Amino acid sequence: MVQKELQFQAKHTFSVSQTPTGQENTIWIVFHGYGQLPKFFIRKFNLFFEESTLIVAPEGLNHFYLEGFSGRVGANWMTKHEREIDITNSNAYLNAMMEELLSNYVNTPQINVLGFSQGAATMSRWICQSSIQPSKVVFWAGAPAYDLDIAFMVEKFNSSQVILALGDNDPFLESKIYSQVENRLSDAGFASFKELRYSGGHEIDQGLLKEIFLM
Repeated sequence: MVQKELQFQAKHTFSVSQTPTGQENTIWIVFHGYGQLPKFFIRKFNLFFEESTLIVAPEGLNHFYLEGFSGRVGANWMTKHEREIDITNSNAYLNAMMEELLSNYVNTPQINVLGFSQGAATMSRWICQSSIQPSKVVFWAGAPAYDLDIAFMVEKFNSSQVILALGDNDPFLESKIYSQVENRLSDAGFASFKELRYSGGHEIDQGLLKEIFLM
């Protein structure tokens, strides 16, 4: 048996808080977690839907039924099967999305990124291969991709405000992954690395979200 690869054109969607006017001074790219859809995930940011800010929620390329063979559908960014292809395709999709969005602006707005759960790894991979220099990088209940070169990531985020947002009751907090991430970020010497906590679990906390948006 021989497995072959091919390339083809594809369509995909993303959600925005409003149609870009070219007048927004801030863009937030928010990456959903495993099993979520951006049209619902973006509602968690309703408080910040305003003329000066554009919220953008990209969508994982893979879809599946959350239970059984029908009903609610979710998306994910990748699985262990053909992961390198998923990563390549996700980066290409995100690059195309940003190219289209930024074509609306004469002057590039401030760009911030937030990755929730599985979306945090996808966010970090994408930013590290992109020419975009985000002002804020928020890892919410998630971690940078484990296979990224930490020295390169530090260099890439050197001028960014890097934030870890974690719930006190989040199972992720007790995982080995979290300990490894915290140690890697600390040892690497992120100049503006912050860890912020909230009372809650594996979820977006509105109080802390507002604090981060207003920083």
